[in-house]
Amino acid sequence: MPDTGSPMPPILANAPLLTVVLVEDSLTIRRQLLHRLDAVPGLAVVGEAGDEATAIALVAHLRPDAVLLDLSLAQGGSGLAVLRTLRRQGYAGQVHVLSHQTEAYRPAVLAAGANGFFDKAEELDDMLRQLTGAELPAPAPLDPLALRERLAQTVRLALRDGSEVIVHAVVGPPAELAALAAQLAVVLEPGDLIGWTGSPENGCLCVVLVDPDEALPLRERLDALAPGSRRGRALLPDDALSAGGLIALAELRALGLASA
Repeated sequence: MPDTGSPMPPILANAPLLTVVLVEDSLTIRRQLLHRLDAVPGLAVVGEAGDEATAIALVAHLRPDAVLLDLSLAQGGSGLAVLRTLRRQGYAGQVHVLSHQTEAYRPAVLAAGANGFFDKAEELDDMLRQLTGAELPAPAPLDPLALRERLAQTVRLALRDGSEVIVHAVVGPPAELAALAAQLAVVLEPGDLIGWTGSPENGCLCVVLVDPDEALPLRERLDALAPGSRRGRALLPDDALSAGGLIALAELRALGLASA
């Protein structure tokens, strides 16, 4: 994208809806991508696919503004083959290809007509900026209702997929937790959650990690950013099977009212 010398405008709430078809065969990664896409104002995922045939049929039927396309698909399928078919059929919308093998395949993907080629682990925000043509809003902690709704969705998918979910409750001074929340909201992985269990003034922050990666040493971050906090955690399915059960037990443990 050319440098105009001025920052891109923020995404406007009344901007026309940008429709997207997401093509990703891994349900775990698709869930993580959907969580991130759902947080972008003005963007709507209107279809999902995990294989070549479904992807091509969905795009032909829905005619979305954009397609986010995994390079490797189910049943030995190829995102590159989908891209070539879509362009051959006259699809003129944006197509952004996501992969962990960006450099090796970049020339072929761009030559086939992709608008962008991004590392799905490291460059998701770069892709969203190119897709929307705007700066993304800074991530913010979820309010209590949204936190429980999103965690309930995460629990259902994790029980189906066998994913690991850890719910951390952090109790401490509200100002300290607000600064911690702002820092963690930026560095958490797509699909992880952060939000308040009540009003921020009550001083309890919830951090949900899905299939946690040791690259995010949460304990070390908490020690550095919220040294005065108390912490507890609950695991799915060992400790509870519901969003409310996980949050409540993690809070009790943070308050010292339940054993770990």
